[in-house]
Amino acid sequence: MPTALDELLQSLATARDGDQQHAVLAQLAEQLRNAAEILQWARNNAHWRQLPAPTWEWLRTATDTARDLADGLDEVGPAFASPRAPATAPVPPAPAAARPAPAPAPRR
Repeated sequence: MPTALDELLQSLATARDGDQQHAVLAQLAEQLRNAAEILQWARNNAHWRQLPAPTWEWLRTATDTARDLADGLDEVGPAFASPRAPATAPVPPAPAAARPAPAPAPRR
């Protein structure tokens, strides 16, 4: 999987099966984590340089959002993966036990 976001976007054109799509989403999650680290650095730098509070606060929100998006992709990404055949065939349920026929109503 490519790591550059523009190349990752281009790889979507050829990601036909679920495993490839899942891999793209997993790579995107990793890149979002990298972006969060860069935003964290910028936030710390803004604090040290005593930039206006709204700058620092926006960077904090952006960092948290990038991390939340990455975590969300970790959760939903597997849904795109191709389903795997079970190792053994599932055992079909046992048929319902036959009930005895109801007794006829008594005659009067």
